[in-house]
Amino acid sequence: MTTPNPAIKGPGILFVQSAISRPDIMDYDTYMKWYDEDHIDEIIHTDAIKSAFRYINTSPDAKKPYLAFYPMEDIAFTQGERFRKIRVHSDLLPGSGLCYDLADIDVRYCGLVRKTEAKSTEPAAYVLVTGIEPGTSQSGSDVEAYVSGEQIEAISKLQGYIRTTRFKLLYARTNAQSRALKGLPTTDEPNPEPPTHLSLHEFERDPSRDELTRALESGNGKKIFSEAKEVETHIYKIAKAHGAKKFFEE
Repeated sequence: MTTPNPAIKGPGILFVQSAISRPDIMDYDTYMKWYDEDHIDEIIHTDAIKSAFRYINTSPDAKKPYLAFYPMEDIAFTQGERFRKIRVHSDLLPGSGLCYDLADIDVRYCGLVRKTEAKSTEPAAYVLVTGIEPGTSQSGSDVEAYVSGEQIEAISKLQGYIRTTRFKLLYARTNAQSRALKGLPTTDEPNPEPPTHLSLHEFERDPSRDELTRALESGNGKKIFSEAKEVETHIYKIAKAHGAKKFFEE
């Protein structure tokens, strides 16, 4: 994506999932030292991004266990030259020093749809991420009604619930497409198609898996999930919050 995308604007987040692809030369501590002390530190000193949150998937089987997200009042910032100049090479990284050579990084640009009233403004200890891409037999309006109504109502009854923030997918790029964005040698990869509907449900404690399953399958939930083209459900534990540590608080 070399020209600005006019659809990418307004409040939103950069939602980044990653995994170490070269464990033979880079370990977890090295990757996170780069993330916390170099990469995120540069990002939160830009004009548009003042907070960053880094989480780790609680499942040992997660394909991309590391999550970072960056709230912005106007995600159009990601279409400008300053964003493109954020460094992806570092002396803290081994080998070539290029993050894309050492980690597989998927990026989503998501627009803010709705946020419920928060019971706390502290960074959430846990975040439940749910995503749904409607199936061919599903009505988009039915899925929208579920994620904006029934799902939030059911999840909000779980112990430790803080709030839900909903997003819609605006654009996504793979590791190879990120290389192209930075003007680096790359390979052809198909465009990623992550779920259109993305919700971040914040918790002050690790939600019970049994209670969570019952909540997601209650009402029309089981039917919605079974007919969807793609579904994702992940629970992440906080690793570190950076900067102002605000997630669309006033």
